[in-house]
Amino acid sequence: MDWLQRNAWWGLVGLTVIVGLFGITDVIGGITADPGIPLGITGKTVAELEAESASAYRLLDLNARAGGTFLIVIGILMTTILLIPFRRGERWAWWVMWTLPAWAAAAFVAIFMVGVAQGQAPPPPMISGPIFAVLAAAILLVSAPRFFGERAAS
Repeated sequence: MDWLQRNAWWGLVGLTVIVGLFGITDVIGGITADPGIPLGITGKTVAELEAESASAYRLLDLNARAGGTFLIVIGILMTTILLIPFRRGERWAWWVMWTLPAWAAAAFVAIFMVGVAQGQAPPPPMISGPIFAVLAAAILLVSAPRFFGERAAS
């Protein structure tokens, strides 16, 4: 168990790197990077959305690319926190990393509030968000003794 408490944080590094990679694909592909999102929310394919309104399509594409930039920045910042202060055992970094599961859960909640188009599968973030949230929270809980146990006080 001691090994797991010392090394579980690498799982968080993996998650934050994946977040950054998702961002890169969104910046490169725009709205077409994950066609399951517009289909799940609107019930229309990317091509149908573009045919319906070229202007609205451009806004959606910009939003996807801007969101990708956000994912890249968040991935870099969280990875940096993990590799430096979290790895050193700085307690504040453990608390800050709780934003990862909160943010992942918020992705699910945001889509839930908007709603899924009738007859469509849930968009991928409704699946990956809760998985990321649970994994990140579990890793943080396993890592807690490093920050709050007897060794943390010394």
